[in-house]
Parts: sequence; C-alpha cells; structure tokens
Amino acid sequence: METTIDSKFTKDTEAIISQFGFKDLKSFIKNQALLMLMAKIDKFEAENKQYEAKYQISFHDFKKQMEDMRGMEDFAKEEDYLDWRFAVEARDRLNKQKLELENA
Repeated sequence: METTIDSKFTKDTEAIISQFGFKDLKSFIKNQALLMLMAKIDKFEAENKQYEAKYQISFHDFKKQMEDMRGMEDFAKEEDYLDWRFAVEARDRLNKQKLELENA
C-alpha cells in the first residue's frame, strides 16, 4: 500500500476540494475521517441505548448482574452481554480515536 501522495494528485485534488471549503487535502482527509468515526460512534451508541432500554439499566450495572449470575445459565442474556460489551468497548475506542484525530 502506497503511503505517499504525489504532488500532481495533491494539486489536482486541492483545486476540487477547495470548492467545498477545505484549505488543503489534509483538512479534507481529517474531516472525512472524523465524519466516518462519528457515524460508527453513533451506530454503537444506538446499540448501547437499545440494550439500556431493553434492560432498563446501564451496561455497568448489567455487567455486575452478569457477574453475580456466575454458574447460572441464561444464554439470551449472555449473548446480549457480549454484544452490548462489544458495542460499548467499540464506542469508547472510537471516541478515543476521534479525540486523537481532532488534536492531530
């Protein structure tokens, strides 16, 4: 995968992206990456809210409940726990990446 952008491409594209209010290719790329991150964050946050509504508690409290249920089997709750945990962890990781990109 090529990691550099040749000067002709930069010159040609900056003329186009300046029409959209971006000062250079870097600001355009940063903006588009932030938009993509925010879309994914929103997706995982919506999933988090769905589980919060279903169980009427936060993920943190649900996790405690699951830990207290050790030895008991509730496959539906266990599956929801894993999906919910993935959504929360992904959202948190993406939020950190968003902050890093905003400050880059």
